[in-house]
Amino acid sequence: MKPYSFIRAFFRRAVVSAALVACVAPRVCFADPPASADDNARLRALFRDGVKAFEQGKNEEAARILREAWAIRQTYDVAASLAQAEIQLKRYRDAAEHLDFGISHFAPVESEQTLEQMRAAFADVKAHVATLKIHVNRAGAEIQVDERALGVSPLTAPQFVDAGVHTVQASSQGENASVVISVDAGGEYPVELRLSPTSAEQDGAASTGGSKRSLIPVVVAGTVAAVGAAGLIGFSVAASSDADTVAQLKDKNGTSGCADGTASPADCSAQLDAARSHDKHKNLAMASAIVGGVALVAIPVYWFWPRSEHAASAVRSPGVRLHGAIGVGHISVFGEF
Repeated sequence: MKPYSFIRAFFRRAVVSAALVACVAPRVCFADPPASADDNARLRALFRDGVKAFEQGKNEEAARILREAWAIRQTYDVAASLAQAEIQLKRYRDAAEHLDFGISHFAPVESEQTLEQMRAAFADVKAHVATLKIHVNRAGAEIQVDERALGVSPLTAPQFVDAGVHTVQASSQGENASVVISVDAGGEYPVELRLSPTSAEQDGAASTGGSKRSLIPVVVAGTVAAVGAAGLIGFSVAASSDADTVAQLKDKNGTSGCADGTASPADCSAQLDAARSHDKHKNLAMASAIVGGVALVAIPVYWFWPRSEHAASAVRSPGVRLHGAIGVGHISVFGEF
């Protein structure tokens, strides 16, 4: 790998200033609150010893000393210097993590040239490792890769691993979720870990669940309600017409004309048919009203009724299909949802 010289720039600055322990903009330089005066002195001494060991080609010793400095204080210059020793030792995963930190916390007092060198080194190192972008559906879950603790979700930075097969795991409240993934050097891989929703998450999903539900059942129910309303009106009009016909024939045939034979048989038959038609249309109008009313009530019940994640996922699953047909008289509405 191409050699980089940013460690020398940090060493020169450490000799003439207190950049390691008190930057112009502390929030940029440090990941943690400022250390004590004793820690600062120890940190400066370790940093100088580590850089000198690196300059002498003692990469293992330099990495050991700089890791000790890193344990005292996590600063951008210690991170970048440690990464340079790790690059020489071909510990690319560790180098990627430290360069990522160093670039993210780089101090504005340093030169742009030094930052560009770190970025170039980071790009080279990433070609030797895989990048994992881990997402867990529950905040506060502990995340591990191959039993190496990474922190808790949500992770704010990508994670780096060597090429090969790795197990990524999330655990929270006694529940675990894991995935085994095979990765190649230089690749980026999204990793999704799903834990069962907590009671609070289920309540939140129930309160807003309507916006996530399928519109197809609503459309089908609305269509059935419309057909029911049309049937109610149509059959009611037909029943009313039949009632008028029955009344007219009763006036013509008389109260007992069909019973004593004084009325025409054809008129008596027409009166009976009209009475039967009236009863049929009246019953169909009532059935239409019931079907349409049930469909209309079903829409808000479906939309707002709270349900578990399991039930919701079953409805959303592309493998689940519900078939049905609702008929009113000679009219049928078929649905699939």
